[in-house]
Amino acid sequence: MPDRFAALLPSRTDAPRLRTAGLGHAFGPRVTFRRLDLDVTPGAPLAIVGPNGAGKSTLARVLAGLLDARAGTVTLTVGGADLAADDRPFSTGFVAPYLGLYDALTPSEHLAFVADGRARADLHARIAPTLAAVGLAGRAHDPVGTFSSGLRQRVRVALAVVAAPPLLVLDEPTAALDTVGAAMVDALRQAHVASGGLLVIATNDAREAAWGTQSVTVGE
Repeated sequence: MPDRFAALLPSRTDAPRLRTAGLGHAFGPRVTFRRLDLDVTPGAPLAIVGPNGAGKSTLARVLAGLLDARAGTVTLTVGGADLAADDRPFSTGFVAPYLGLYDALTPSEHLAFVADGRARADLHARIAPTLAAVGLAGRAHDPVGTFSSGLRQRVRVALAVVAAPPLLVLDEPTAALDTVGAAMVDALRQAHVASGGLLVIATNDAREAAWGTQSVTVGE
């Protein structure tokens, strides 16, 4: 099954690396994590684990560049160059069940929006094969507002992978998915790691946590 993503995720030659130094965050007096020194390299996925409300999603968003940490630094290196903090989200694919979608737009239109927003005309050729890989070929032109929660999660996966980013951050990625959908996500993570990409998984699901070869526990 990982073969479905093989053509979308060719082998990387840019040697990506994700590092943090003294990373910490808090909401008021509640500390979610502190002094985290992490090093994520190709072939060494990171699992973020901990109970509900411990801060897994917060750390995932910080690593993806979607939220600023209160302390420390996050560095994503691609091709030997450290990316600016503002550029990190554009080199990251992020999947989470809480990410909003536009009900009036179709999956194809969502992906086209990403291509146009990044001024990446080349991504338009990847829209159809990406939607096929996540199992949405037959629903590519249906409004997302008509989709079940599981189909909406497939759209989020497609949005994360369409640009073949060096870093993939999965926050509870199989939430709302059936067995076939969960297998699709598993195939994606296998293909991404095999291609030389970086992988971070935030989860309290033991199966997903096992995807990481290293782990960090938040909320302790």
